[in-house]
Amino acid sequence: MLGRKSKSKSSSTHAGLRFVRSVLSVVVLSALVLGVTLGAKELYAVDSARFGKISSSLLAKINVDVDEGQIGEVAGKFAERISQTNLGSGVSSSRPQGEVDKNVYAGKDTVVEVAILSDIHDDTINFKIALDKVKDRGIENVFILGDLTAYGDIPSLNKIKDVLEESGVEYFILPGDHDLGQSWDSGNFVSVFGKEYGEADISGYNFVYFNNSANFTVIGPSAISWIETELPQADFFLLSQPLYTEELAPPFNRIFMGSTNDEVTDEALAEKQDAVRSQGEMLLSLVRESAEVKALLAGDHHKSSSEVDPKRSSLVHFAVGAVTSDFKGYPQKIWQSPRFSVLSIYQDGSYEVSDVVLD
Repeated sequence: MLGRKSKSKSSSTHAGLRFVRSVLSVVVLSALVLGVTLGAKELYAVDSARFGKISSSLLAKINVDVDEGQIGEVAGKFAERISQTNLGSGVSSSRPQGEVDKNVYAGKDTVVEVAILSDIHDDTINFKIALDKVKDRGIENVFILGDLTAYGDIPSLNKIKDVLEESGVEYFILPGDHDLGQSWDSGNFVSVFGKEYGEADISGYNFVYFNNSANFTVIGPSAISWIETELPQADFFLLSQPLYTEELAPPFNRIFMGSTNDEVTDEALAEKQDAVRSQGEMLLSLVRESAEVKALLAGDHHKSSSEVDPKRSSLVHFAVGAVTSDFKGYPQKIWQSPRFSVLSIYQDGSYEVSDVVLD
């Protein structure tokens, strides 16, 4: 009897310890995932499998044994949930003009809706899905803000063009830095699409779109002269990459015109990058001085966000989410589902920027 009682007590104790360790695992894991999700400096390099290996090693050091696959699964789900909130982007939950509060826009008459897509990266399947959703909403005009391809080769650019032509939408298109890959400049892009900047008048509103995608090559004098003339009359300014990102969480606050995610150690390249950054600062000043410009919309971040300009509160900076389902071998979903944005302009002159999720 004593032996049985002792064994029963021992089993109960072990069961209790297992329960405590299980609870502790969940608590520690949740805290770890939250910490990494909110504080990671290089989110582009994180996927669930990699996270699982790193986290299981860390948890083992405090005698918490959790399977790598379990951690990776939790991390993926958690990051996806975070991506649907403002926590992952550094954007305040109080959104600027025209983004979230549907009650503000309820009952308003819409003058026009314009679709804004970015970061396709050769994913023609998702691209077609996005364009179908655009047409389902009755939207006729589409802006595409770069990174159509992974490498900027002409066959890949032509594939994207074929999808656009088949869709029947009116489109206005910019290259991203990936589209400069093979030709080292916008030469391939221009040979396929004809031009790399322009303006469009849609339902009485002026849209200026401009290529600022090169990280180490300054924009030429003729293009700068053109933008200095056109921008003051613009209502909306669309770019390949943002001009202002200071209030966003890492790494997004480091991704803007004249920047790269990694530090440039080559002196000659660093000088070229500084020259591009100076042009970006000049463009930002020009936008701030152009009182008619309501919003600046850019691609390249792979995550939608918005922030009010600190020097002109009537100006809002928007980043548009990615169409692609995959980025550099990692699932786009790890931090935000594939999507595009819709700019809705209302009869009273107000506007709204909202996301359309692809899946």
